[in-house]
Amino acid sequence: MSRTLRLITGVALGLLLTGAARAEAKKLKYEELPPAVQITVDAQTSGAKVWEYTVETVDGKTLYRVNLFTHHRPRVITIAADGALVSTDDRIPWQSIPADVQTALLAAARPGTLGEFHSISKDGKIVSYSALVDLDGDKRRISVKFPAAELEAVSSAPATPVKK
Repeated sequence: MSRTLRLITGVALGLLLTGAARAEAKKLKYEELPPAVQITVDAQTSGAKVWEYTVETVDGKTLYRVNLFTHHRPRVITIAADGALVSTDDRIPWQSIPADVQTALLAAARPGTLGEFHSISKDGKIVSYSALVDLDGDKRRISVKFPAAELEAVSSAPATPVKK
């Protein structure tokens, strides 16, 4: 089976699966963040417009999320309680997604409509791409892992409602 076919099959199967329920995020003020998290926030948000800080527990770990705008695009930074940068989620244009990932996303989205594309980075390297899929009002997020040499589909979960 070709790599592209495995990728398309994996993403399609991911649409059928739902991820674990996420904990409800609690909104915070900057002053309520732990000092180690504040240091990372300051380093990562220089010159950016921050609009929200939240905290939630995922798999027993406390994570702080910072929602901001940088370079005229939304970004979500996830920080561990010790101040370590966990990941960066950037909204990106379709044109910046590699061709084989675009093919997999298109195939997995059928017959739905793709929209709102993201790249997820860890340690400064993109590790996955995700897209919002609208299937007759049922919105899901699909993701494709992007390691250096091989693509692998990952499960999708119901999309988080977008606040306007």
